[in-house]
Amino acid sequence: MSDFVDPTDHLAVEQVLVGCLSALGPAAVLAQLSAVLPVRLGHAGGLFRAAVPTVVGEGEELLSIPSEGRPRLQHIVGGVVLSSDDVPPRELPGTLAALLMRALARSGQYDDASVLLTALRDAVAAGR
Repeated sequence: MSDFVDPTDHLAVEQVLVGCLSALGPAAVLAQLSAVLPVRLGHAGGLFRAAVPTVVGEGEELLSIPSEGRPRLQHIVGGVVLSSDDVPPRELPGTLAALLMRALARSGQYDDASVLLTALRDAVAAGR
């Protein structure tokens, strides 16, 4: 596969994320996407330490992905959570693709995102 993934094509980005999430899991995919997407990686709880979920996005929409349980998408305006909805596993790739595309529209890192998504797609296709 030598063609690059177009980061402005929602369907193409979602397809890459479907394959990556099933092969690598959310934590590994988000660690890779943190180069082009605002991601605050979380950690599991322990003795005297509370669990902190991974948070994706900035501004009005935040996706919280706990180590256990369902991801939640929050719509925030002025620091107030207006809505908070569970994200079923089958909708996670589409939600992440939408957040990624919004972040790219703000940052303009389309070339970086294209290279990263292409590398992820090719690595998953090769079985790595």
